[in-house]
Amino acid sequence: MSAEAGPSRPRHTTQNGHSPMQTNHDDRPLPTQKRRKITDVNEIFEKPDIEEQMKLNKEYRALQNQAEEMRANLTNSTTQDLLNAMSKQEDLFVNVRDTGIGTLDANLMKTNTENAMALAKKFKIDGVNFDIDEFFIKLKGHLGLDRIELADQDQPSDDDDDEDDELDESLQARGGGKGARKGVLGDWEKIGWMAAKYYRRIPGVEFMYGPLSKIHEKKQVGPRQKKKALAPEVRPEEVQQENGKQKSKDDFTSNVKIVKKVLSQLDPGGEGINFFELVIHPDDFGQSVENCFFVSFLLNQGLAGMDLANDGRILIKDTEPPDEMDGEHIVKNQAVVELDIQTWKDAKRIFNITKPSIPHRDYTAVRKQMAGNAWYS
Repeated sequence: MSAEAGPSRPRHTTQNGHSPMQTNHDDRPLPTQKRRKITDVNEIFEKPDIEEQMKLNKEYRALQNQAEEMRANLTNSTTQDLLNAMSKQEDLFVNVRDTGIGTLDANLMKTNTENAMALAKKFKIDGVNFDIDEFFIKLKGHLGLDRIELADQDQPSDDDDDEDDELDESLQARGGGKGARKGVLGDWEKIGWMAAKYYRRIPGVEFMYGPLSKIHEKKQVGPRQKKKALAPEVRPEEVQQENGKQKSKDDFTSNVKIVKKVLSQLDPGGEGINFFELVIHPDDFGQSVENCFFVSFLLNQGLAGMDLANDGRILIKDTEPPDEMDGEHIVKNQAVVELDIQTWKDAKRIFNITKPSIPHRDYTAVRKQMAGNAWYS
């Protein structure tokens, strides 16, 4: 073996310098020897021999079949069979240099491991196995049933009956001189006296609820408290959902019509006006946002249009809705308008907006109605 070889078990030599395990095949590795490490670059990238790989493949598959047969017939399998299979696999593993054959080696190792676990479990069960025949032979001897067979002989053996005679004498002493009762089924009274020595103890008296002298205390019941009177039931106010939907829809439609009317008055010729001068409410930021919302519906229905002036101002125009014939050829463009507090303030300052173009909407009545209704407060 070269210097690059891995660690192995040391070999013991005799006086003539030869190994006691030496055979005709000197290059064969020991069962505990690890596979040789390959460090030469040319040897690493050397193409494996196809015939050798096919031979290894065939031998691995044969060992796999043997391992599966061992797993199917564990009753007749021994540890020596498993050791032989593991030794053959280790001999083949020395020459494995291909991933495909390495997979076969891993599958074989898995099967052998399962067989080893099954054999260990089998030996554990067999080690504590109960011999029924031996038990009945001993029971038959103690019952005296074997004396029927000895009765046919001229001189029965005295040694076999020594133990029975001693038991008979003890039984006669305990039974007032009477002999042991024997019948067709044997001397079961003798078995009873044999088992009696394991129950020679005074039975104790146990109580589940403690000693008898314990006095159970009477449970004290406190005074009952009067139940408080229940408050009168109040029926919640029923909300007319359909009427509420219809009312909110009417308010929304009327607001859109108001915005359309204001736009028509400010832009009669359809040339366009400043978008911020239409929607900005100088005293109410919330209604300015609502005005943008109402204008978006006018744009969606084609009742208004938007354009960009040469100086960069955003214009909104009063338009007429398209005809049904031309509606299919109209291209709609969608845009998102962001209106925050700072933009609202800048628009008022730049365009000098002091009065709202769209009339102010008074929500005082709605707030009072919601505040007066305790159910929704």
